[in-house]
Amino acid sequence: MEIKVKTLFTENFSVRHCRICGKELISEKETCLFCREKPLLTSTEKVFPLFSYRLWNKELMFQWKIEGQRVLSPFFAALINEAIKKIKEQLCLKNICIVPVPPRPGKIKEKGWDQIDELCMYLSHRWGYHILPLLQRNSGEQQKKRSRIQRLEKIEGDYSLSSKFNFNEIENDFFCEPVIILDDVITTGATIEKCAALLKHAGFRKIFALTLFTVD
Repeated sequence: MEIKVKTLFTENFSVRHCRICGKELISEKETCLFCREKPLLTSTEKVFPLFSYRLWNKELMFQWKIEGQRVLSPFFAALINEAIKKIKEQLCLKNICIVPVPPRPGKIKEKGWDQIDELCMYLSHRWGYHILPLLQRNSGEQQKKRSRIQRLEKIEGDYSLSSKFNFNEIENDFFCEPVIILDDVITTGATIEKCAALLKHAGFRKIFALTLFTVD
């Protein structure tokens, strides 16, 4: 599996991507049309989506997230590990922490698990990444049930800094360390932008985002 993961990752990173949102480029410019004309992602240094949400990718996502095929979790975690190693190499970073996008309230009780929480478990125990649960989700409404306009309009109150995390315990130097917001898919970018803005407000200076898929 390790060879397949590295091959998939290498092939994806050989494609040109927008330097802001990470979507695959079809022109010679450094940014996509959307980021040039209607910029949304202003609080992140860059977003790194691994694959487009098409064809077999959609089926994999459905089997994993909706059907609960958790056997896919270590495969996705391995992809993310390779991605983070490449990102650290490209950006000359020594350390990086992971901030998971939190599940909607009641999801774990209802479903028995959360896909991002499970990815973080693998990333922490297998590869030693530092996971910072800095965010909380306040809305129980599923994002997939909202239109693009609704996602952009309603995102403001959906997330906040976690009330369970003591930010006063974080040393000042720690805020200088880069963090990666981790989510499964980026659609409009509203969730990533809101989470990044909250982390910026908390004092973190360099914020990146990594997703398995991007809807383009």
